[in-house]
Amino acid sequence: MQVTRRSVDGIPILDLTGRFVVWTDPHGTSLRAAVAKLVSEGRVNVLVHLERVTDIDAHGLGELAWSFVMLRRSGGRMALIAPCAWVRRLLALTRLDTILAVYDSELDAITSALADSTTAACERVRQSQFGEGAYEKSVCKGYLSQH
Repeated sequence: MQVTRRSVDGIPILDLTGRFVVWTDPHGTSLRAAVAKLVSEGRVNVLVHLERVTDIDAHGLGELAWSFVMLRRSGGRMALIAPCAWVRRLLALTRLDTILAVYDSELDAITSALADSTTAACERVRQSQFGEGAYEKSVCKGYLSQH
């Protein structure tokens, strides 16, 4: 399996290619290393593109779960992009699809990630201006229209 890192609109995307099975990555270093590097850089909201993954086994599913936990513990999130029908079936069987957001396209994932970051930024602005627990719609609306 090969992991390629890129970024779109400031959002890190890890492209996985090939067979995500134990014998292609026996030590689980490919995805773990990429995620650990992103976390060390403070980039904790990550998209994992699975369109080119041709096979996945329990090892690969475990690596996805490990990555999710690592990013969550760091205050971030992980979402999956375009897994094939077979991978989707395994995600459903293992119920990983209940904790990981799964998007049909890269555009959908990026749009959602940008919306989430805008909402979080709006909340930070609101809290800094009005304190914890205050709610002022005009601030959020103004912030969202500017960004």
